[in-house]
Amino acid sequence: MITVSNVSKSFGKAQIIKDISFVAQPGQITGFIGANGSGKTTTMRLISTILKPDCGSIEVDGADVVASPEEARKNLGVLFGGDVSLYNRLTAWENIMYFAKLQGMTDDEAEQRIRILSNLLDMDKFLFKRVAGFSRGMRQKVSFAKSIVHNPSVILLDEPSTGLDIYSIRDVQDFILTCKEQGKTVLVSTHNMHEIERLCDNLVIIADGRIIRNGTKDEILRNEGTDDVMEMFFRIAEGASR
Repeated sequence: MITVSNVSKSFGKAQIIKDISFVAQPGQITGFIGANGSGKTTTMRLISTILKPDCGSIEVDGADVVASPEEARKNLGVLFGGDVSLYNRLTAWENIMYFAKLQGMTDDEAEQRIRILSNLLDMDKFLFKRVAGFSRGMRQKVSFAKSIVHNPSVILLDEPSTGLDIYSIRDVQDFILTCKEQGKTVLVSTHNMHEIERLCDNLVIIADGRIIRNGTKDEILRNEGTDDVMEMFFRIAEGASR
């Protein structure tokens, strides 16, 4: 579970996050929606312990991200902004194994987990090949796997489908749904309406550092009206493309 309570964050004189609160529940996928500059990525960095809030509190499975950041990080798997930074001279297997060891996993634990992830993400054909020369989709899958190799209970995904082809998008979305079925808490930012429709149970919509909508996808559609919600998403997507 992720619990964000009355959190604010400023950089210099600019207040980026303004007293926001929301909860992301286990066994559900929460869509975090906002245009560029809305405060979406800053919020996810606060949850991940990269940044500290100026006020308010954030808990990840009961661990306070400020008071107990190491405990919070044990429960977190994080992929930011389509990050595909990998060691090109290593194989996909070696890249994932390296991060597994950083998480304190034994060789046997890591090997078993890597094989599970390789099967779920359809990486078997390139698992033992060097990363140099991999396509964007292949690199994204390896980056995804290294981020969650330690089997975290809470997963933060910042636009995980960025730059992927249709087949890789399907594999990644299927895996996210598998995480939901396993009871994990998933917070995913996206501007893709199809992704929202297929994946999300709940929506948290942020604009100018404030939460403007927060509820189940069905509640928001019912209360706002489908046309109004679609227009809202189009405005968000347009802002994100700039």
